[in-house]
Amino acid sequence: MIDIFLVTATEAETNAALLAAGVVDDEGNPPVGISVDQIGPFVRDGIEYVDWHTNLRGTFTDEQLAALDPLRIYPTLPYRVFAG
Repeated sequence: MIDIFLVTATEAETNAALLAAGVVDDEGNPPVGISVDQIGPFVRDGIEYVDWHTNLRGTFTDEQLAALDPLRIYPTLPYRVFAG
């Protein structure tokens, strides 16, 4: 199980990428074993991050990882993380 942090320009772009990668179904629901946390834009320390941020946790296939890789970021201090 791994955590993946994604950023795109819009929610629609994120949703399309998650669907194309097989991380959600046509209704936006992830399969068992994958959690999706749509954060969206946020403000931290007075800095506004206007891009769409999404966190994923789960077990992913190599194909899913390859499809999501162009959207991945590697924050040193994520805004929000999954518990445990």
